[in-house]
Amino acid sequence: MLSRVADSLFWLGRNVERAESIARILDVNYTRAMDLYSQRDGRSETLWRSVMQCAGFVLEPRISLNGKAAGDCFGFCAFDSENPTSIVSSVRIARTNALSIRSELTTEVWEVINVLYLYVDSQNMRSVLREGPSKFLRRIRDGMQGFAGMSDATMNHGDSWSFLQVGRFLERAYMTARILEAIDVENEPWHESQRLLEMCCASVPFAQQSHHAPEARDALAFIVLARDFPRSLRYCAREIDVCMHRISRSPEGTFATAAEQRLGRLRAMLDYTPIDDVLSDGPRIFARNMVRECEELSRDIEAAYFPRLPMTA
Repeated sequence: MLSRVADSLFWLGRNVERAESIARILDVNYTRAMDLYSQRDGRSETLWRSVMQCAGFVLEPRISLNGKAAGDCFGFCAFDSENPTSIVSSVRIARTNALSIRSELTTEVWEVINVLYLYVDSQNMRSVLREGPSKFLRRIRDGMQGFAGMSDATMNHGDSWSFLQVGRFLERAYMTARILEAIDVENEPWHESQRLLEMCCASVPFAQQSHHAPEARDALAFIVLARDFPRSLRYCAREIDVCMHRISRSPEGTFATAAEQRLGRLRAMLDYTPIDDVLSDGPRIFARNMVRECEELSRDIEAAYFPRLPMTA
C-alpha cells in the first residue's frame, strides 16, 4: 500500500470519529447548560469551558458572561471553519481524504461520507439554532456511526480497513482521555460522573454491568478499564494493537515498530493495573498522561508508515 493511501485512511478514520465525538459532547451538554443557565450561578459558563477542553481545543475563545455562552461555544465547536477540529472542518477533511482514496472505499462507504458532507455544507448557525441544535447534532452522530457500520460491513478487512480502524480507535481513546481530563469528578462526583457516562455513550452499558449501588469511582473505572465496552480506553488500546499487528504481520506479543512497543506497554498497564493504582495521582493527572500517550502514539504510527520526509531542491 502506498504511504499516502495509508495516511489518508488513517486521517479519514480520525476525523470521522472526531466529528461524531464532538457532536455527542455538544448534544449532551447543550440541554444541561440550558438548565444550569436558569440558576444564574455561573455554572453554565463553567460547563461550556469544560466542553471546550473536552474537544481538545488549544485556543479557548473568550466565553461571554451575558447569557450567550452556549451559542458562542456551539458556533466555535460546530461551524467555525478556521477551527480545524470543529464539526464542519472535521467533516470536510474526512471527505477530502475519502475523495483522494476513492478507489480504496466501497460505493456504500463513499456515499455515507459524501451525503453527510453535502448536508453539513448546506447548514448554518442560524438555521440550526432556529430548529434546535439536537436535530443537527444527532444527524452528524448517526451519519458518522453509519460510516463506521458501513465500512465494517462492506470493506475487505485488510490493510485499508485496518488503517481506518487504527485512526478511529486512536481518536476515540484521545477524545475519551480529553473528556476525563475536563470533568470535575473530585468536587462534584455524582453529577460529573453522570455527565461523563452520557458523553461516552456509557449510561446504559454501565447500568447493565452494575450489580450494586454504583459510586462515582465506578463510572471512572468503567470508562478506563471496561474490557468489553467499545469506548473504554482499554478496549480502544486492544483494537489499535490488533490492527497494528495485522498491518505489520508481526506475531502477537512481539513488536515490529515503536508504535507496537508503546501499545504493548499501554495494554499491560490497562489490563493488569487496578483502578486505584491507575488513578493514584488523581483522574486529571491520569487523563493528561493518556492524552500525551495518544499524541505520542500517533507520531509513532506516522513515523512508521507515512513519515513526513523533507523536500529537497
